[in-house]
Amino acid sequence: MGRGLNYFVTLNFLHTDCPPEEVSARFEKLRDNYFAPWLRRCGPPGRKEPPPTFVWALENSGGCLNAHWLVHLPAGRIEDFKARLPCWLAKVAGEVVEGAIHIRKALTPRGAIKYMIKGIDPFYAEVYRIRPSDQGEVVGNRSNFSRSLGPSVKKALQAAGRMKPTRRIGLPRKNIAAAAALPPA
Repeated sequence: MGRGLNYFVTLNFLHTDCPPEEVSARFEKLRDNYFAPWLRRCGPPGRKEPPPTFVWALENSGGCLNAHWLVHLPAGRIEDFKARLPCWLAKVAGEVVEGAIHIRKALTPRGAIKYMIKGIDPFYAEVYRIRPSDQGEVVGNRSNFSRSLGPSVKKALQAAGRMKPTRRIGLPRKNIAAAAALPPA
């Protein structure tokens, strides 16, 4: 789609005044009320900008309550994003102390996604070849993606030959024979 996920942003909400039970809702507010409108304004006058493109996940383990956000940032707008993000975070989460925000280029977006979903159920982790780990309790949504990466976009990319169809999730292939040998319930 020409909007590769090129930056990996981590927001540590323990370095803010945000109560842990409100992190999911406040992060949604940051994306919807600040990031998305900013992104829509980033193009030349008269040109309709594409919708935001991102994937995100929350984790609450090891003494960190983080939002990991893999996002597409247009060329020429990265420094502006870095300058505005602390203000946006302060507006939704209260006081922000140093160390709350970490922004870096996403050199391997697939690897970043695997890292983000490491809290996956162990059954599915085997299917996707991810080493699962407990990511603690999160109130609200733990992860999601932008509408610009939804099912209709996936179908269009597959039809155009730009994306391989994904395999249906079921029993991992090596467990199918074992499951077939089990007596009926």
